[in-house]
Amino acid sequence: MLEYVFLALIGCAIGVVTGLIPGLHINTVAVLGFGLYLSLGLDPIQFVTILTAASVAHAFLDFIPAIFLGAPEEDTALSILPAHRLFVQGRALEAVKLTALGSLLGLGTSILLLAPAFYVIPWVYHTSRSFIAYILIVAVIFLVLNEKKASRIKWAALIFLLSGWLGVLVLNHQKILSTTDVLFPVFAGLFGLSTLIDSLKSKALSIPQEEYIKVNVERRFLGSGFLGTLCGALIGVLPAISPSQLGALVSERARLDAKNFLVFLSAINTSDAVYSLIALFTIQNPRSGVGVIVGKVLEVDFDTVLLLIGVMAFSAFFATVLHIEAGRRMARFVGKINYRKLCMGSLLTIISLIAFFTGPFGLALAILCTILGTLPILSGVSRTHLMGVLLLPTILFFLGIG
Repeated sequence: MLEYVFLALIGCAIGVVTGLIPGLHINTVAVLGFGLYLSLGLDPIQFVTILTAASVAHAFLDFIPAIFLGAPEEDTALSILPAHRLFVQGRALEAVKLTALGSLLGLGTSILLLAPAFYVIPWVYHTSRSFIAYILIVAVIFLVLNEKKASRIKWAALIFLLSGWLGVLVLNHQKILSTTDVLFPVFAGLFGLSTLIDSLKSKALSIPQEEYIKVNVERRFLGSGFLGTLCGALIGVLPAISPSQLGALVSERARLDAKNFLVFLSAINTSDAVYSLIALFTIQNPRSGVGVIVGKVLEVDFDTVLLLIGVMAFSAFFATVLHIEAGRRMARFVGKINYRKLCMGSLLTIISLIAFFTGPFGLALAILCTILGTLPILSGVSRTHLMGVLLLPTILFFLGIG
C-alpha cells in the first residue's frame, strides 16, 4: 500500500508541473512516459498509478495559468473570461477556490455514480453506436453556429474543416509515426505552441489581489458540479468530444453565471479524467490521451479500476491543497513574474521534446499545426473548432467512409 502512496505522490508532482507550465499537457507527458517507463524499471501497474495521479493533479492545477496568465490549454480556454473578470477585481484567489471546489465536486460525484455508470455507459455506447456520427455532426453544427456572427461562423467552419482534413491525413497514414506518436506534435502545435507564441506579446498584469477569500459551498455550486459530472460522463461515451466543446454547448443553454461556470467547467475536467478510465474498462475504448496510454500498457479489470479510483481520491486531496497554495502564491507574486521568459522557456522545452521523440517529420508537423492553431486566435473564434482534427475522422469512421 505504501508503494502506491509513494507512486501517487510522484504522479501528483508531475501533474503540478504540467498544470503550472503553459502549453505542457498531461497527454504530452503520458506519451513521453510510454516510451520511458520500462527503462525506469517500472511495471505496468506502477506506471499507470503514476499517470493516474498525474492526470488528477493536472486537472486541478491547469486552471492556474488560465486564471493568472491568460495562457489556457484547450480544456480550460473557456474559463478565461469568467476568471479574468475576477482577476481584474483582485479576486483571482476566488477563481482558484471555485475551480478547486468544482474539481472536488466532479471527482466526488463521479465516484458516487460509479455503480450505475458501469451499466449505463456500455448501454448508451452500444445503443447510440449506429447513429453516433449524426450526434457528432449536430454537435459540430451547434458549435459552429454558436459563434453567431456570419464572419466568425465562416472562420469556425473553415478551421474545423482544415483541422479535420489534417486529422484524416495524419491518422490514416502511419508509415512514419504511429497514432500515439503523431498526436504529440499535433496537439502540441494546435493548442500549446500556438498559445505560447501568441502569449509572448503579453505581460502578466500587476493587479493587487486579495490573499484571503472564503468560498462557501452553496447549493447552486452543487448543481453546477453535478451538471459538470454528467457532462464528463457523457464525454466517456461520445468519441472525440472534448470537455471544452461540451462545456460550450451546455453552459450557454444552462445560462450559468461566471462563478457557477468555473465550478461547472472544472467539474467536467475532473469527471472526464475519471470516466475516460471507466470507458477503458466498460467499453474497451479510451476517451483521453492518458486513457490510450493506460490501455496500451495494462489490461484494465475491475480490481484495477478500484485501485485507480483510490489513487484518484488520494491524489485529489494533495491536488486541492497544492492548487490553492499555488493560487495564493501566484496572487502574491503575479506582477513580478517575467511572463515572456516563462513562455519562451515552455516553447523551447516543447519544441525540443518534439524534435527528440518524433524527429524532423514530427517537428514539421508541429510547425504546420502551430500555424493552424493561430487561426482561431487571429479570427477571434473558439479554439474548440480545432478538435475537428479528431472529430472529422471519427465522423467519417462511423459513416463507413475511409
